[in-house]
Amino acid sequence: MQKEREAERKTRKWPKGKIVAGLCCVILIFGIYSAWQYYNSQLPPSIGGTTNNPMTGGLAPDFSLRDVNGTQVSLNQYQGKVVALHFMAVGCGGQVYSINDNQLKQLKNTCNIYCGKEPVAMLTVAVATCPTSHLEQIRTTYEVSWALGNDYDDGKLDIVNAYASYGIKDGAIILIDKSLNIVEVYAETVTASILSSRINQLLGV
Repeated sequence: MQKEREAERKTRKWPKGKIVAGLCCVILIFGIYSAWQYYNSQLPPSIGGTTNNPMTGGLAPDFSLRDVNGTQVSLNQYQGKVVALHFMAVGCGGQVYSINDNQLKQLKNTCNIYCGKEPVAMLTVAVATCPTSHLEQIRTTYEVSWALGNDYDDGKLDIVNAYASYGIKDGAIILIDKSLNIVEVYAETVTASILSSRINQLLGV
C-alpha cells in the first residue's frame, strides 16, 4: 500500500526541465512586456485629437511661452505679423514623429523666404513631458531660428488645451493673420509652397 502511494506521488511530480522551461517563459514574457512599456514611455506624448467638430476662424487665444533660451514670448507681441503656429510632441531623447520631421523642414524653408524680410513669424509649441527631450538639439538639427518652447515646462498644457477646439493634433500648423485671427489649420503634413501661397494671400502680395 505504501509503495503504491509513493508511486502515485512520483507520477504527480513535474520534471525539473519543465519547471525551468516554464520559469524561463514567464521571465521572457515579463521582460518583453517591460521593454514594450519602456519603449512606449519614450515616445512623444499625444496632442489634441479630442474634438470631431473643430472651430474655424475667430481670435487666436493669447498665451505666453518661455523659449528654450529663456526668453519669454507671447502671441500678442506678433500682432501685425502673419504667424505660423506649430504644435509638436517630443519624446525622450528628442524623438519626434515623421510629421514633425516634415513640418520643421517646411517651416525652415518658409522662414528662409520671409523671416527678417516680411512681417511673418514662426512659433513652435513643443509638448515634452520627458526631462531628456533635448529641445536645444532639435533646434540645432533643424536650424530653427524662431521661438521654440515647451508648453509642459510648468507641468500643464495651457496652450494645447486653449487650441484643442481647433482640432489640432501632433504636427498641426495654424496660420494666424496680422490681426491675430485664425485663418487656416493644417492638421496633416504641408509643404512650404502651400504655406507660402497662403501667407502671400494674407500679406496681400
